[in-house]
Amino acid sequence: MSHCKFLNIFFLFIVVSFFSFCTKIKSTDIGADLIPEIDNINTFDTSFEVVAVNSISPDSLLPRISRDQVGDVGQFMLGYVSHNPQFGTTIASIFLELKPTGYPYKFENVPDSLYLDSVVLCLKYRFSFGDTNALQSVTVQKITETLKPDSAYQTNKIVAYSQVIGTKQFVPASLNDSLITTRERTSNQLRIRLNNDFGNELLKIDTAGLSPYKNDSLFRNYFKGFAIVPETGGSGSAANGLMSFAISDTATYLRFYYRYTKNGRQDTSAKNFKFNSNGALSASVNHIERNYSGSEMSQHLGAKPGGDSLIYIQAAPGTYSLLRIPGLNEFKSKKGNVMIHLAQLSMDEAQTPGSQSNMFYAPLYMYPEIFDTTLNSFYPFFADGFVNGNYDNTTFGGFRKYNFDNTKLIAHYDMNLTRHVQSIITRNLPNMPIKLSAPKTVRYNDLYLTLSQNSLATGNVVLGGGNHSSKKMKLRVIYSKL
Repeated sequence: MSHCKFLNIFFLFIVVSFFSFCTKIKSTDIGADLIPEIDNINTFDTSFEVVAVNSISPDSLLPRISRDQVGDVGQFMLGYVSHNPQFGTTIASIFLELKPTGYPYKFENVPDSLYLDSVVLCLKYRFSFGDTNALQSVTVQKITETLKPDSAYQTNKIVAYSQVIGTKQFVPASLNDSLITTRERTSNQLRIRLNNDFGNELLKIDTAGLSPYKNDSLFRNYFKGFAIVPETGGSGSAANGLMSFAISDTATYLRFYYRYTKNGRQDTSAKNFKFNSNGALSASVNHIERNYSGSEMSQHLGAKPGGDSLIYIQAAPGTYSLLRIPGLNEFKSKKGNVMIHLAQLSMDEAQTPGSQSNMFYAPLYMYPEIFDTTLNSFYPFFADGFVNGNYDNTTFGGFRKYNFDNTKLIAHYDMNLTRHVQSIITRNLPNMPIKLSAPKTVRYNDLYLTLSQNSLATGNVVLGGGNHSSKKMKLRVIYSKL
């Protein structure tokens, strides 16, 4: 974004903040808990229809997986969704480096007397999204290209790999189990035994001269990492879910179980290769591929007269909706200067023939942001979403709640846009479109602002649009004459 563009956004932030906090007309002077009685003489309650358009997130808006201050890359998704009637299919693969804990590295000081028992790739499991009882099948292969540890790759990054070195078939529900042996006690892990040829290849590397175990650069050139890829055919064709794994967790590692002979005596041992070992960062990619062909979502793309009656929101990388509230312009011209006590954007889950909310649940957070059609950029609801300079979704809203619809629980979301609407009515702030999505992280680079929202690729929901027969998306406004 250009310097001029940044100044325009920064100026808009100052204007909105000034008029929201420093004028005589402030919704918080009264507050939601002190809204006057609606008597239709001085105080009124009205609603505005929302016109919505469904869209698929373009490549430029796909999540970029970066690290936090301590090098943690967070949770990656793995698995195959073969049949989500509302949103189609998803393939999620994990690519990562696991490396020695230091250099120069040796398993033991007896390289000629090492005997491999087994080698196991372990990933720390967090949760599942989808059918936890449907069989998943994954293969482990070798990455064949060099990934950069200091790069933040988007979820559409394609990684080259080949040569199967391990396979695993399992149901996600089994990942909650514990493993207790004489050697170790673990729980919540995906454990994939790799073939012994691969294990011996790493166990018995000659440590003399320019050995791959001499330094990190040589090792990364020798072995470029693991590709963990779900099978979409054969035994994996009925898989229908995604699983979340903590890549930087200490329980994610490559473990060698081996024996060695020293001074005529045989002993057993186990050692780990880890992610981000001993200060040397490891590269990683979480490739997530969505396919909407044949899904309900594919029938609701693009603009429709009067907006769409159904809004399809899938957590990033996924979909979003662009909302317009044209009635605010007419309201402003007719009513003039009024005090806005409450402006609440609300939406409910709408049931469709493909609803499977018991497996594919709604996103934890829904996030609205303003789309500046002049600058072709997005910016947050500064006045309503921030308290003392910090984002506060307890007052702004957007978090998932559930309401009863007859005997069925449905997801519900509210967002407080009171100050924003006040600025449109009384301070001539343009009535811009609103982008509604369920992002993993929201970044405003020129504002040095990052907001964490949902887990990656976790959650989808169909909401009623502005012209839905019973689950209308609407902006409710309570106001008083001045």
